[in-house]
Amino acid sequence: MNNTYSFGYPRQCTECSMLSSKAIALRVAPYYKAGNNQRVMLIGQDPTIYKQPYRVTEVLMLNDPQSQLLRWLKTIFGEINYHQLTLYATNLVKCSFSEPPTISERGGLTFLKPYFKNCKVHLAKELLSFKPNLVLTLGEPTHKLFINELENRHSIPDTMKTAFTGQLFKAKSDGFEFDYTPCLHIKTFRVAETYGDSIRSFKQSISTYLKQG
Repeated sequence: MNNTYSFGYPRQCTECSMLSSKAIALRVAPYYKAGNNQRVMLIGQDPTIYKQPYRVTEVLMLNDPQSQLLRWLKTIFGEINYHQLTLYATNLVKCSFSEPPTISERGGLTFLKPYFKNCKVHLAKELLSFKPNLVLTLGEPTHKLFINELENRHSIPDTMKTAFTGQLFKAKSDGFEFDYTPCLHIKTFRVAETYGDSIRSFKQSISTYLKQG
């Protein structure tokens, strides 16, 4: 069996086995949907969920028609645009943990850093292989860790509050250039009144971008 899926997502990996005394597993596959020449890459934080973690078989559960995140993404892209675009979804960190990193005493970002140090080589391969026009990261920890690996990281704000405005940033990784923006995760969106106009601007920006493609 090939040790990677299409675009470089690993099927097998033991690099992080010494980082935790609790069980971690590489059991989730990437999600891919063929479509038009508008290629969008979604990057989630990690595949761990609170309840019934065995339900997650593909990244972001986009293979589940009842997925709340899938419905949320369709409101961002628009139903028609979503079905037409070519979509690839991966995770910043590929391992499933015994409990979500967000409840770690160290905080999600600090918890994830050593795992991402091992995983970032896979993400770099995925970017170069899939060659997205547009990349969206979900949540602030994902945004912070992702942009830190970009060649032009200093030109992109490192907090969600300053980066999530509807603006699309030019990003560069290993010489490959693409458009980029962080995106509120659905759980954040539910309590995101403080983002106000930024949410409307974001949706309008994404809609305009996809129509132009």
